[in-house]
Amino acid sequence: MRVQTFAAGPIATNAFLVIDDATNEAVIFDAPPDSLDVLTTAVHDENAQVTLLVITHHHWDHIGDGAALAEALNVPVAAHPASLPFLEHPAGGGMPITPINVDRLLNEGDSVEIGSIKFEVLHTPGHAPGEITLYSAENKAMFGGDTLFPNGYGRTDIPGASEEETLATLRRLLALPDDVIVYPGHGLPTTIGAERRWMERMTRGMR
Repeated sequence: MRVQTFAAGPIATNAFLVIDDATNEAVIFDAPPDSLDVLTTAVHDENAQVTLLVITHHHWDHIGDGAALAEALNVPVAAHPASLPFLEHPAGGGMPITPINVDRLLNEGDSVEIGSIKFEVLHTPGHAPGEITLYSAENKAMFGGDTLFPNGYGRTDIPGASEEETLATLRRLLALPDDVIVYPGHGLPTTIGAERRWMERMTRGMR
């Protein structure tokens, strides 16, 4: 599995191009503003066959180029059902965002297969009601947008966010192995092990 990271847009939001070594099939996670050109160039340079664009959640900084990217690559878009209203009527960031047509709904427990890579869909709300994380146990990697950062997580003081749901999500992520690589929506990759101590402190006392 090859992972390329592209930080784009006014707040350096990460998009990820993940390529299966065996087949060159690929998936893209999120499409921030100003990511269209760098992503399409990378796909061309890698001769990758992108089969899906996954939107981890609906916030403007993760979807600004979503519609344009889906059209340019002629690729279906996948998202959680709770994100649909916000993708159909996107807003935020002080910029116009083209509505995104979702072709595939991803619910808790679903699987996404990209060549030989298999991802399990985890519904990880808190920062956004429709936030999802795609987890590959074999590759020890997770892509979850703003679910988990190095030393933190996505804001919970914005509409639709929930501190209680965030804590429940963090407690769930503690069940993953320490060596799972976390590819976050902002910043550098980390691991579950590197974040475990503060996550345990945050969730202590939860049943």
